Amino acid sequence: MPKEVKTEDLMGLGRQEQLKGNMEKAVRYYQQAADAGDHDGWYQMGYMYQRGHGVEQSYEKAINWYQKIIDAGDVNGWYPLGDVYEEMENYDKAVECYEKQVKEGGDNKYYGYYGLAKAYRYGLGKEEDFPKALDYYQRAAGNGEIAAMVDLGQLYYDGDGVKQDYIIANYWFEKAANSYNGNYLAFGHLGEAYHHGLGKEVNYDKAKEYYDKALEAGEENILFWYGEIYYDEEQYGEALDCFRRAAVEGNQFQAEAENKIGTMYQFGEGVEENFGKAVEWYQKAANNGNAAAMRALGAMYSRGDGVEQDVGQSAYWSLQAAQLGDVIAMNNIGYCYGNGEGVEQDYVAALAWYMRAADYGDEDAMNEIGDIYYFGNGVEKDYSIAKEWFEKAIAAGNETPLMPLGTIYYYNDDFDKAMELYLKAANDENTYQHIAEARIGDLYMEGSGVEQDMAKAVEWYEKSAAHGYATAMLALGDIYCDGGGNVKQDLTKGKEWYEKAKDAGSEEAEQRLADLS
Repeated sequence: MPKEVKTEDLMGLGRQEQLKGNMEKAVRYYQQAADAGDHDGWYQMGYMYQRGHGVEQSYEKAINWYQKIIDAGDVNGWYPLGDVYEEMENYDKAVECYEKQVKEGGDNKYYGYYGLAKAYRYGLGKEEDFPKALDYYQRAAGNGEIAAMVDLGQLYYDGDGVKQDYIIANYWFEKAANSYNGNYLAFGHLGEAYHHGLGKEVNYDKAKEYYDKALEAGEENILFWYGEIYYDEEQYGEALDCFRRAAVEGNQFQAEAENKIGTMYQFGEGVEENFGKAVEWYQKAANNGNAAAMRALGAMYSRGDGVEQDVGQSAYWSLQAAQLGDVIAMNNIGYCYGNGEGVEQDYVAALAWYMRAADYGDEDAMNEIGDIYYFGNGVEKDYSIAKEWFEKAIAAGNETPLMPLGTIYYYNDDFDKAMELYLKAANDENTYQHIAEARIGDLYMEGSGVEQDMAKAVEWYEKSAAHGYATAMLALGDIYCDGGGNVKQDLTKGKEWYEKAKDAGSEEAEQRLADLS
């Protein structure tokens, strides 16, 4: 049998054993082919030593095998040699090899482009130069280098150095997924695209199809994403199974899975509601650096759900989450500092955290900043700054500041604008509904921006009083005791409203009743 055929057979047998995971057997076949002078055998021996597959890992021996290829006049040895040097963090040497691979050509030329792309992107052996990196990525990916396709897709997926474009990202992921042996990362990203509608129409069946391919390729990290699909479909049993399988050491999404399990126990999704279990899983996730779990722990301690109520622990975990960039937690710790809950009261710190959250576009934080300047909490009272932040919050979709913003316009004698804002705030969804109703009553009683109408004032005060607002009850008592306009004096009714106001905590009403005695 000719020598070339024999070495090809040996290489084939080696690859079969390698695919089956029999690395030591694979090495024996590769060694025989290498001893017979087969360049592929030399490459595989270098690779096995580089990775420590079937042999003790040795960069030195890997370099010797790759150098043997080059010394025999085969230019395809330059890329793998550069790859070893890159792993050894000898980036100058790695770049030298990649440049020689590109210059000399050969089948590995485009792998050389990929090596240079990474060098320019991350500043490894070259000065960081993203346009050059992108050019090399495109050259490598355009000529079939799968890792370059995935990296290029990732750049467009993240908007890293290029304008974010999920369609272009998916183009490269699909190229990689459809390559001769596919790519688990590409499968995963395409699954995510169909799962969340990133450049694709949402299609859970398609998403599962790609997640399945990633799992078959050994990508256990996909389990978390798979669980999220089941969770979104409210198939909580299947979701919990996936999250449990992902919540293991070594899984990229371990902490996210632990947090999700905590959520399911907290809200009784697929399991019986169990705050204690929820806290246990949140704690695991928090210990593994998950900000959402830290924030959830803060909330559990604040309410005493599954743990003894502890505002100090609540503030601690809220702060940890906020420091990791969790915007809701930034608001929570801002509240803690503003109210001295679990920490020493510090309005400056509260304002700083609200400002950070507002920088992320958080509407609640914008409202809180407005409140700080409106009431002068730790800062000089400043209605102009308060107005600015209230308007930002409203523009972002938060209607809570409609009432205080209306009051700012009221004090600036812009009664029409004040009425407009009070009317918007006088709805069941607004925190300040009761106050807004009373302020509308004030405008009608005073005739500010509208014709004076005591009957309408009474109508609005009664709405406010029905929502428990003592100030409105007091105003009704005054109107009925004094009479005026289109409302007749009625001392009995007046006293009744004063009694209600007193019961609601109004000291002024108590004094009014004493004066009437």
